[in-house]
Amino acid sequence: GKQHLGSTLTYTEGKPFPDYIENATAPVRADQAPGYSNIVEGVTPLDLPAGGLVDDAPIKFLPLGGLGEIGMNCALVGTENRYVLLDAGLMFPDHEELGIQKVLPDVSFLSRWRDKIEAVLITHGHEDHIGALPWVIPALDPSTPVYGGLFTMQLVERRMKEYNLWGDGKRFKVIDMGERFAAGPFAMEAVRVTHSIPDCCGYIFRCAAGTIVHTGDWKIDENPVDGRQFDREQFERVGQEGVTLMMSDSTNVLSPGRTISESAIREAMMQKVLGHKGRIITTQFASNIHRLYGVKAAADASGRKIAFVGMSLNTYLEAAKKAGIAPIDPEELVPAEEIDNVNPSQLIIVTTGSQAEPRAQLAQAATGSSRLITLHPDDLLLYSAKMIPGNEKRVMRMMNAIAVRGPEIAMRREDGLHSSGHAYRDELEEVLKMLHPEHFLPVHGEYAFLKEHEALARSVGVRHSTVIGNGQMLGVTPLRNGQSHGLLGNMHLLGEARLQTMFNDGGWGSGTSEDLAIEERMRIATEGIVVVDLEVFDNALGGAGANETDVVGESSDETDDETNDADTSPNTGARKSGGFVKNRPTSGFMTARARVTSRSMWTDEGRLLANLRDAAERSVEGLESGARLSAVERTAASAVRFACRNYCNKRPDIIVVAHRGTLDAETKQRLAAAAAARGAGRGGMVGASGTRYRARSRSRATAPTGVRPLRSADGPKGDGGGGNRHMRSDPSYQ
Repeated sequence: GKQHLGSTLTYTEGKPFPDYIENATAPVRADQAPGYSNIVEGVTPLDLPAGGLVDDAPIKFLPLGGLGEIGMNCALVGTENRYVLLDAGLMFPDHEELGIQKVLPDVSFLSRWRDKIEAVLITHGHEDHIGALPWVIPALDPSTPVYGGLFTMQLVERRMKEYNLWGDGKRFKVIDMGERFAAGPFAMEAVRVTHSIPDCCGYIFRCAAGTIVHTGDWKIDENPVDGRQFDREQFERVGQEGVTLMMSDSTNVLSPGRTISESAIREAMMQKVLGHKGRIITTQFASNIHRLYGVKAAADASGRKIAFVGMSLNTYLEAAKKAGIAPIDPEELVPAEEIDNVNPSQLIIVTTGSQAEPRAQLAQAATGSSRLITLHPDDLLLYSAKMIPGNEKRVMRMMNAIAVRGPEIAMRREDGLHSSGHAYRDELEEVLKMLHPEHFLPVHGEYAFLKEHEALARSVGVRHSTVIGNGQMLGVTPLRNGQSHGLLGNMHLLGEARLQTMFNDGGWGSGTSEDLAIEERMRIATEGIVVVDLEVFDNALGGAGANETDVVGESSDETDDETNDADTSPNTGARKSGGFVKNRPTSGFMTARARVTSRSMWTDEGRLLANLRDAAERSVEGLESGARLSAVERTAASAVRFACRNYCNKRPDIIVVAHRGTLDAETKQRLAAAAAARGAGRGGMVGASGTRYRARSRSRATAPTGVRPLRSADGPKGDGGGGNRHMRSDPSYQ
């Protein structure tokens, strides 16, 4: 139950909150002039341990994710110094996070605060709200209860058992919509809202300081297919009681009008199915149980059977059956293996892969690699989903491949086969007017969406509104007689937590970006990697007094064209070429022979590898015998990196593994032969591998001479007064 945690719970040092940033800019209230700051000079919101915060706000909200991004919804809601955790979601990785499957909130922060967190509240069962629970639950106290609806808890149970975290299940408590219950410092009430998954709710938090409303993910479906209406009455009632702080979903604030009802989607789907004589294939989000009502209605109207192809579809349907809300009996489904035995005109296939996931059945069918679905020209594909931003190219490639195979595709907006689960602008405005809160905080959306939602709230008369980011704790104080009061105002930042985003690679690997080497993965993918095996010899050509002949002449490289490896064979002989020969003593230097290979790089038919091999060998020949292998590896890596940049302007990861070679009789004979070739004056300087080099020159002074100093010899920088004399932009440089 803890193998998957990796190092996610180890980063607790330096995580205690508060972490007040001095001179930080707090949110500016609408009733104050531009430029007004709620930070009072000389006063910090953090008091000594004997007291609380200066003008301590009784209501606190600290988002760990979900603000300024879509996904990873997770936040702390508290009063005084007691908190509840609202949702524990994950986020799916961006394209540059190679090898990562899940992006997680900072559970090490939750571990540090485990004594303050008294309950976990789940709004619904989407992955961006429950996906991080296997990492969050171990971070909390074992007695911390978890609350959620019946269908949601079925999904949570399956996930917890998958990670061996369910235990006896007593801490996981099912709540009914409209039920009142206690959670930590709050008297809670669950409010039914409509969304693209069943059993979705918002929460009302009541405490001595005031009332907080969090809508969860929602839209107003006037005619839901399951008959479970958006609870306007409950929202209207709490609005009349008075709402101190409201938080609402901002996903579709830029979309005008209202969302389409699922009932309209059902009718559109029925029309498509009744108008086609061949086989029907429909793809959707697996969690959208409501969409299956349309599939069931279309199948009944056309006399067709239904088959599910995709494991996740069966997972959600089983959870719906246990919750008593399944639109289709799993026992009535045609097994996926028997699809080919059913008359195509009597079958509807529901499959996964709406986002062209590589392992999904629809994506495999598009390339002809699915063992369960074979596409035919008389098939009709109903695309009953939305392309998630970032997936457009991948989805269109899949659709093009499907179109090549002949099936008709219905995915136009006019086909009316999909409706968003998030409220459009008119619905957002309606609920704002319904609740008319004293303070408003937009959540769940990109930063631009949050700012637009804040502007919408102000336009309908909400005077106190602001936008914050992940890790920023917002303090809210109820108004007095409709007016702001207090030293710091009624909405102000209490501080900022040092959060670290966590990642999981789909297995046991979990931790920070440094732990999972995400930057290194991207660099290797784009720049490549070079591995150098370096065999070094100490004073292999003789002791003090021996002569070494250096020749300035041509060089010759050999590469292995078949493997793109530069293999310096010890049997390679010296080659002859003209050059200027000079003799000098060779006391105590190293020699080396290198083998170089690369991956994910253009090697210029092996020439790059030969160049890098020579650079590695030359770099070692400047080191004295007995040098540490770590120093040899650093020197060679630096030389190879420089040579690679000069050759192809790439900056690959360089791995050098150095080891000392054994000077047996055969090796000494080869090295002696190479030295003899150099001494003959016919081949230039030849390394142990037979590679010729230019002469290794002695170190020389590189500082310019005869230059007038810009400052006195006892200049303040301790550089002899020369200062920046190498900068030719200085007119005094002469």
